[in-house]
Amino acid sequence: MTGLATAAAIGMVAAAVGPAPAASAQDEPTRSWAVIDAPSRIELPTPSEGGGPVAPYAGYGFHDGGHTFPWPKNVRFVIDAGGLAGVATIKANHEDCTAEGAVVTCVDDGNLHAPWEPFTLTAAPDAEPGARGTLRYEVTADDATGDTAASEVVVGAPKLVVGALPDHAGLEPGDTVELPLTVRNTGTLPTERIDLRLRGVPGLRFASRPENCRFTPEDAYDGPGVHCAVEHALAPGEAATLDRPLTVETTEEAMATWIDYSVSAVPADGEKDPNGTPGTDAPLGLKPATGGDFEEGDSGSVDILVDNHADFAVRGGEIVRAKGDAGRGSLSFGLVNDGPAAAWRKDREPLLYVDVTLPEGVTAVSNVIDEEPDDDASGECLVYVDENRTRRFEPGHRRYLCPEAPTESPGGGQTYRLGVKIAEGAERAGNEGTVRIVPGPGEFSVNDPDPENDTARITFADAPGGGPSASPSPSKPAGGTDGGSDGGGDGGSGGDKGAGDTGGTGTPDGSLASTGAPGTGLIAAVAAALAAGGAAVLLAVRRRRS
Repeated sequence: MTGLATAAAIGMVAAAVGPAPAASAQDEPTRSWAVIDAPSRIELPTPSEGGGPVAPYAGYGFHDGGHTFPWPKNVRFVIDAGGLAGVATIKANHEDCTAEGAVVTCVDDGNLHAPWEPFTLTAAPDAEPGARGTLRYEVTADDATGDTAASEVVVGAPKLVVGALPDHAGLEPGDTVELPLTVRNTGTLPTERIDLRLRGVPGLRFASRPENCRFTPEDAYDGPGVHCAVEHALAPGEAATLDRPLTVETTEEAMATWIDYSVSAVPADGEKDPNGTPGTDAPLGLKPATGGDFEEGDSGSVDILVDNHADFAVRGGEIVRAKGDAGRGSLSFGLVNDGPAAAWRKDREPLLYVDVTLPEGVTAVSNVIDEEPDDDASGECLVYVDENRTRRFEPGHRRYLCPEAPTESPGGGQTYRLGVKIAEGAERAGNEGTVRIVPGPGEFSVNDPDPENDTARITFADAPGGGPSASPSPSKPAGGTDGGSDGGGDGGSGGDKGAGDTGGTGTPDGSLASTGAPGTGLIAAVAAALAAGGAAVLLAVRRRRS
């Protein structure tokens, strides 16, 4: 057996994820050791609620600290419910586990971890809410050090629903909004601690900062957040509200902002979220409340709408021929949010679209989207069926509709790189394409104040006249967009909507008021494009603030 860096297949992990059973910190382990992973508390439905069964996760893993130790053998995992008399009964829940009275024993199958959900618990028929006992665990093995652990088992639990907060509209940057959160206990036991979690979007700042709350700052991908832990015994059926509301302030970036919020009942000794910076104001508390509207569950959302705008400007570009292949080339174009507002869509639909029409004699040849997991990338470009309908990208067309992401902070934007096929003579004088910004789906608006920078030209880098002809900044196109055929396919070519088509409602200027934009990263398409002689591809790259 090798050290655990190469023994992951047997279920053993590095020492960093489990403590060594050494007599002192200086002692080196002489064999692998087990660590049990089990919940500190298991809550069961009362008999009037059905009683169960509940299948909690409880298991174990072995660690060797990177040493070369013999494999653990004859591993046995014992779950002893002897301390649950009158509280709950236990049953085996896996073929590798057997029950004898109040004890379930699981024999390891060689993977060196317990089976998933090895047992179930059901509240005793006469158990009252609040009845509790202790469930004990032990794992033993040859050639390894075992471990023990325990869970408190409780019949009944608090259950919280949260009050519905009213939306706010017509605000100005710098206005303050109060968030008087309210909770109700619809469960069978009192609460011990109530945790509150709120997460906003860019454009909001938490103004009140109680010392029993921790605050996380806004970053490039998320807005500010807060987590508060309030010690409070809220009896079943009772409601309570904050003894003073949390407050948020709208900043100059605020526009269509919102805050998601949730509440949860936590044991008094439950772990507290260590993330964020503690507040310095007086601690937050709860006071009795009556009436009010409540959500169906423990979470809700409040819209905070500010009279603001985001000026999106389109960027045109030049078609550059590929070296050694005059019939192929590439094109970059895109858009940028010049602010002042951060544009975020709650429904995660595209903020806007870029409607691109290539010059006559130029068609797109491929489409690849860069969607890194830590990026808010947009979906692939769509091809027009007609002015009211689109379908997923296909090569050979002149006109496409490219989606923006659902979020864009000031200074952020989208760049599209399009690989194209160029017909002979296409670079003739006056032959240009256009890019223009059109609205996204639905009724969302960025309140763009400057339509003059919403259109720009597409030209040729080697156009007659000695040099680039595309304006370095957005400008109005020389003519309207052209969806006509050029021999290589066009965006206006009709036909019935196919399985991959996305329906939409057209607007007089040709933009789509509703359209789909499925975004799938096509790694295989990248490989295919490279295999085809290095053909250029369309690459949608998210550009974020540094």
